[in-house]
Amino acid sequence: MPIVSTPVADLEYHDDGPADGTPVLLLHGFPDTPATWDGVLALLPDDVRAIRPMLRGVGASRVRDDAADARSGQVAALAADVLDLADALRLDRFLLVGHDWGARAAHAVAVLAPERLTGLVTIATPYGDRGHLSAAERLDDAAVAWYRYWLCTEAGARAFRTDPTALVRWAWANWSPSLRLDPTEEQAMLGAFDTDEFAADVVHYYRHGAGEAPGSPRYASTQALLDTWPAITVPTTFLIGTADGSETLPAARGNEASFASGRDLVELPGVGHFVQREDPIAVAAAVRAHLDRVRRAADA
Repeated sequence: MPIVSTPVADLEYHDDGPADGTPVLLLHGFPDTPATWDGVLALLPDDVRAIRPMLRGVGASRVRDDAADARSGQVAALAADVLDLADALRLDRFLLVGHDWGARAAHAVAVLAPERLTGLVTIATPYGDRGHLSAAERLDDAAVAWYRYWLCTEAGARAFRTDPTALVRWAWANWSPSLRLDPTEEQAMLGAFDTDEFAADVVHYYRHGAGEAPGSPRYASTQALLDTWPAITVPTTFLIGTADGSETLPAARGNEASFASGRDLVELPGVGHFVQREDPIAVAAAVRAHLDRVRRAADA
């Protein structure tokens, strides 16, 4: 796969479709790789240029030694990588699709650079501070997120750094119980996580998100803005499975005020966390709807 150098990182990515096609960036989450989008790509129009980066710490994507102060798993860093990749590939505007960590990064890009996006499709991980949740719903939300707080402890972080595979396999078994990866595909995924940065980035992502670790000064201003949860102005579709073992439905159902241009909420009965793998037809339909909307506007 090609690798592009940004101001701070080397980012590995897939680039499928015509070079002059309509650009769509698809961001995977944790614990996953760009292969998560294979089923969706097969259902998109032939004129789409689909760009699927490896998030930092996965595969060959890494922060370079000459930019060590940029080493961080925080959302502002992930969003900066997306915009830096788009700049390096000379993509002026593009449709952005993200799942899990990729959803967090996509929401952040929509806040930081809405003029760059033609639309937004996010999956599983909802936007917002979840202040709309009741006390009981907050506890339910924390219960499914136990691993995030576990990684905030020294014991949890040490265990994960020693054996990341254990949590990865647990996540796949519990977040999408009806989904089973082919052994060959699982080994390829685990191989992509066998990097020097993967465990450190995962631990920092969750510790920073819980307020238990500082961010990099390099991203201080953008992170400060993101921490205020500004309303997203980009037209958005959000998809979530009703059997998601990592996210809760009330968090997604009550955040419409966070989307100034509206958001279409799509709930998929019986689908787990890895929506794009379990129901690629629904995800592809959401992507195509945004592409059609943009084309209609261009023809008007």
